[in-house]
Amino acid sequence: MNDNQRTTAAIPIREISRLTGVNSVTLRAWERRYGLIKPLRTHKGHRLYRREDVELVKKIQVWLARGLAIGKVSELLDSNQFSYELSLENIWHSYLVELLSLMSELNLGKLDAWFNQLFSVYPTDLIADQLIIPALDSLSDDIYGNAIKKSILTNRLSEYLMMLTQHQRQQSKRNRVAIVQLTAENNSLLNVLLHYGLTSQQFQSELIGLTTASEIVFAVKQLNLDAIVVYNETCSSLADFQNSLQQLVQKISVPILVGGSVALAINAESTAYLHIVRKAGLQTVFSALNSIFPADTETIQVEL
Repeated sequence: MNDNQRTTAAIPIREISRLTGVNSVTLRAWERRYGLIKPLRTHKGHRLYRREDVELVKKIQVWLARGLAIGKVSELLDSNQFSYELSLENIWHSYLVELLSLMSELNLGKLDAWFNQLFSVYPTDLIADQLIIPALDSLSDDIYGNAIKKSILTNRLSEYLMMLTQHQRQQSKRNRVAIVQLTAENNSLLNVLLHYGLTSQQFQSELIGLTTASEIVFAVKQLNLDAIVVYNETCSSLADFQNSLQQLVQKISVPILVGGSVALAINAESTAYLHIVRKAGLQTVFSALNSIFPADTETIQVEL
């Protein structure tokens, strides 16, 4: 390197994905379709991202959560109008109306294509928190046809997400976690979303579902698990849930993270091993798990 050359620290795409929770497919879409990110390139063409790219991705996530459409982000970047005072139309409400319309028509081919487009440009936790949870709530109303619509939505989207998860598994090198339910709930789709989201963030995730404290002890030992995630939006009995959770805390010595709406209702305090996420949604679960298992960032020095 001569005296006029400078270097900067950069990270590969798997690292910015881990740091931000935005998977590599979505990051590439933001670059190619919308021109939101401009990564550096190695001589072999591999993408490398700087610290300012990480901060930009996080800023974009904030705006998407507020309801800004992904196609409108570049306009704000170009005009430098990233003000939290800026009012905007909530795109998630429009997406919810569109999804419920698709479910009313039961146009399954169009539904599959719609989800394929959505998951390619939006992070999983935003789709879950801003769209899927409200849709499931709406389809839970006692209206003729809603039970069928909800069942089809759950099954079709679960199949799609499990396919995506399988593709992501080969990049999963982080801590081993299992997602469980301690009491039955009406819908397991959010657990599948959580499973895909954790796999996208490179956790080695196992989706176990409804089980008992004793069976979880077996899973921790045999799978060499580093943590258990208990995620319930509803439960058949809050008292049974708390009793099962207490048994689990007594039986295992790995972190137990409790999320979902049930976590807001239980009478339990966080301890060294028990982490209660006191805010609904998947995004807070991802953040809590990343706090429990921070990872060293792999950096590469790049000549500018």
